[in-house]
Amino acid sequence: MKRSAMLAATLLAVVLYPLAAEARYVDLRLGINAGGMYGWGTTPNTPDMFHQAAGGGFGAELGLKLLVFDVSVNVLQIVKGGGLSATLIQGMLGTDIDVPVANTKLPSGHSAHIMHIGLEGGFVLGTNAPAMLPVTNDQLADKGISSRFRVGYEYLLNDFMGVGGSADFGYHYLLGGEAVNNTADHSSGYHLIGVASFIFHLGY
Repeated sequence: MKRSAMLAATLLAVVLYPLAAEARYVDLRLGINAGGMYGWGTTPNTPDMFHQAAGGGFGAELGLKLLVFDVSVNVLQIVKGGGLSATLIQGMLGTDIDVPVANTKLPSGHSAHIMHIGLEGGFVLGTNAPAMLPVTNDQLADKGISSRFRVGYEYLLNDFMGVGGSADFGYHYLLGGEAVNNTADHSSGYHLIGVASFIFHLGY
């Protein structure tokens, strides 16, 4: 699955690269996010972490993009019952394309209106309570691999700040919170994550 996802991401980059010629060559970003997550499992009799933790929350995403290839770590802190609940941590690697969608330009020449299209895969960690750094195995409710297809929009206020939103649809395969060789704890499913973001950029 991981190999096919990376192949699909590379093909996406090749097809869409001509549209993204105005994108930054290097982009270090930090996004402050607010939104929500929902998931559902496809493994009978095994609870799905994404479904159990589903709800609204806030978080952040730190990422580095080199032209169209992107690596990121994002954290979503779920809020339930007026307090902090589960924490979802994902590390992703793949392709993210910036496609200009209007003629408005910044003084630097970059387009002010950008659509983000991405396909990525990586790891996921989930806790039933707010995560405490460093995240140790005894905190984990589940862990495994995750993927996402992202569609987003961003309006750049200037070369260093933007506002926008994104929607992720993904597949996950989870190994359980304890021993990974206990296949009875393994599960799979799908998830949706939608957030609004204020994003800081550093790059050229």
